[in-house]
Amino acid sequence: MPRPLSSPPANPLLSSDLLAELLAIVADINAVLEPDELLPTIADRLRRIVSYRILDIFLPEKDGSLRPALVLGYDPTLAARFRIRPGEGIVGAAAKQREPVFVPDVAKDPRYIALFPGVVAELAIPLVHRDKLVGVLNIEGPDDAAFTPDAQNALKLLASHIAVAIDNATLYRETRWYAGLLATLHEIGKETASILDLDELLSRIAEIVKRVIDYEVFGILLLDEATNELVMHKAVRFGGAGEKSRIKLGQGLCGTAALLKQPILVGDVRNDPRYLRLVEDTRSELVVPLVHKDELIGVFDLESPVVDHFTEEHVKILTPLASQAAIAIENARLYAELTRRDARFKRELAIAREIQHGLFPEEAPHGARYEASAHFEPAEELGGDLYDFYNIGEHELGLAIGDVAGKGVPAALYGAFASGSVRARAFHEKAPADVLYRVNRTLQRRGVLGLFCAMTYASFDFAAGRVRLASSGLPYPLHLEAKSGRCRLIEIPGLPLGTFEDSRYEEQSLPLESGDLFVFHTDGVSEAHNGSESFGMGRLIRLVEQDPPKSAKALGDRIQGELTRFMGAARPSDDVTIVVIRIL
Repeated sequence: MPRPLSSPPANPLLSSDLLAELLAIVADINAVLEPDELLPTIADRLRRIVSYRILDIFLPEKDGSLRPALVLGYDPTLAARFRIRPGEGIVGAAAKQREPVFVPDVAKDPRYIALFPGVVAELAIPLVHRDKLVGVLNIEGPDDAAFTPDAQNALKLLASHIAVAIDNATLYRETRWYAGLLATLHEIGKETASILDLDELLSRIAEIVKRVIDYEVFGILLLDEATNELVMHKAVRFGGAGEKSRIKLGQGLCGTAALLKQPILVGDVRNDPRYLRLVEDTRSELVVPLVHKDELIGVFDLESPVVDHFTEEHVKILTPLASQAAIAIENARLYAELTRRDARFKRELAIAREIQHGLFPEEAPHGARYEASAHFEPAEELGGDLYDFYNIGEHELGLAIGDVAGKGVPAALYGAFASGSVRARAFHEKAPADVLYRVNRTLQRRGVLGLFCAMTYASFDFAAGRVRLASSGLPYPLHLEAKSGRCRLIEIPGLPLGTFEDSRYEEQSLPLESGDLFVFHTDGVSEAHNGSESFGMGRLIRLVEQDPPKSAKALGDRIQGELTRFMGAARPSDDVTIVVIRIL
């Protein structure tokens, strides 16, 4: 906030009228915060104190010289080129000594710089605030009559208040400038945050930088961590034979700024041995590193054919902009990497899905005494369900159907392992309970913590006219008796495979009659939920009991079709596997 100006102290040498005038002047300049309005206001109000011919207010430059920021009484175009060093002339003497200098006859003072005719007397008063030289008030007149003791005392009293007013106005201008910069950076942040394509982002950054800083040459070089080099990714008029696409860290101005993680501003590159002469007409260069979480991302490189074209103010603008750009660039890189990984993952999933389908039977088997059908729909790219048929002998068929806990790649791999384990046992173990016992021991010893498999294994012996079944926690299979037309659940309990090493499994044996149907399924059928209700075992039983199907495939299609209609737009949460065996 601007610092308030105090009223001038009472001075017995000043009249009450002059003190009142000073109070009014202090109030007037205290009310002005715009720098462009403040200096003319000061000049106008000072006419109440002294009648002058020339008035100028000098402000310090970064190099220590003084420039006339306001001139009255001579051509302002001369002021644009006019500079005074501390100690030079009467103005420089006042600045150096930090004391007012009054010369009643400039012709007799060797310090006087004769620029304009008609000047006889000159008063230069340093404007000091908090021990800092804010500027110099210089007043010149045709004679010394205007510079009465009262006038000089009044001007000296006002000098401190003028210094505070100028300092306040400068602070106000910087605060407003920073507020505008923050608003601009906020807008820029919103613009760049939504761009995830790196090439598009770098082009947009180049446009944004051009919007806030005029440049002739601009480049964005990004760090290649593999080679420890800066690589040119975006260049605007950074062409010609001198262009170098790779710069080692520590090499040139760009490499040095990157290595130090600090901006480098060079007013004339001809005087800096670090400069790499790549663009012939370059005279000034500004390099700002792009740093995110203390990690170097790259650099901004700006060049101009004009000496001292870039300033410290440009550094203040580009430094926060570079931080935002570094975040946006890093996000774009991460997105590109995720996109590449996602594409690779999808390709690998597609291959894995083909492999998984290749592990399933190419088609359901059929024989003189039976026909079979199978339907499998994974909830994701890969499923955790499995099924397989085993032609054990001329009149015997083995069937395994299972559901691995979970979905995706782990479940698919575990299911393939379980299916292979069953196949390895099915041709040696006649009893389904023994098959499950052996498979369980294998999975428990070589399995993965947290994964297990619910499975039903059935052995159809068509010569003996019987089927034997054992289960390890899969939903109960359905048996439709052709004679009665009734469908019942075959209740076979059992613990999932892979949970306990010494688990034993119950077994049931049922007769096979011509026209009988057996339906095996995973819980993706009975537990399917459309958002308001579950499909349920009762609905499945009714589907099996209604009009006798002409084939095993017809019944499987009927169940699958009804399940699809039931789900509607709802997404399945589990794999669906249906196997139907029809006795001929």
